[in-house]
Amino acid sequence: MPGPKHTSIRIERDLDAALKPFIVSAALPKILAWLRQDAVRLAFSTRKSRTLGYYCPPKHKARSEADYHRGFDSLHTISLQVDLNPYALLFVLIHEWAHLLTRKKYGNEVYPHGREWKENFKQLFLPFHSTHIFPADILQVIDDYFLKTSPYFESRLEEACHRYGKDRKTFSKIYMNLLRQGITIPAPYMGIQAEYLLQQIQQNQQAQAEKEESLRIARMLHELQAKKEEKIPQPAFVAQYAASVGKLPIQTIIRTNGKEFRIIEKSAPLIRIQELSTGQEARIHPLLQVEVLKEQPS
Repeated sequence: MPGPKHTSIRIERDLDAALKPFIVSAALPKILAWLRQDAVRLAFSTRKSRTLGYYCPPKHKARSEADYHRGFDSLHTISLQVDLNPYALLFVLIHEWAHLLTRKKYGNEVYPHGREWKENFKQLFLPFHSTHIFPADILQVIDDYFLKTSPYFESRLEEACHRYGKDRKTFSKIYMNLLRQGITIPAPYMGIQAEYLLQQIQQNQQAQAEKEESLRIARMLHELQAKKEEKIPQPAFVAQYAASVGKLPIQTIIRTNGKEFRIIEKSAPLIRIQELSTGQEARIHPLLQVEVLKEQPS
């Protein structure tokens, strides 16, 4: 917001403090960057009307820097209803800034809500499309608005914001009630009490996150310990010694090729055996070396 040279630093500093109570905190740095880039007068009106905001181009060009600082006639002007719900106020501000950019680029050569303005509006809104700035349900309504590209957004915006209060005073009450329940929504700076409640919520959330992480680590350690303590299943049979199968008596339990068998018949020239797990029979040579097994005690 331009002023005399010797007060420019003070005005830059005051600009942040002046807008903090009105602009959603996460959006404030972007708005301040806009205001410091262009020669714009941002005015707030206490008069309620159907016009939520408006843009006025400069009435004349500044002939010199001194002339530029003497009055506001050489500035672009955006006026907003100061009592708007913060989401409505921000949306209206972006809407009017799109008019400003369109006027600067095209002058009077395009329609106020024509294709050029619509494109500027969409591009300006992109950095603000975040749940840190607008609640998700309002973003959905805004997305629908952009798809239909209607310039008359007041009724739809009012409907979208109704849940959070029609005006700033109602919004403040709803916001504080939500904070007391531990629920946070995007908002401007709402005062010392709100800041204190926010700190409490953040501390509680951090403590809860640390508790959940501790429980997760404890569960993981418990599972690892349980796996270590699990008994390794013992085989049903253990080997005693190796021998030629032809020298072993019938009913002897043997292991060969990793499978357990029982000798069921010794007839020349081969020995008939039966697999314990499947019951399938096979014949092997009497000189084959096998493991002689005995049953593992339980």
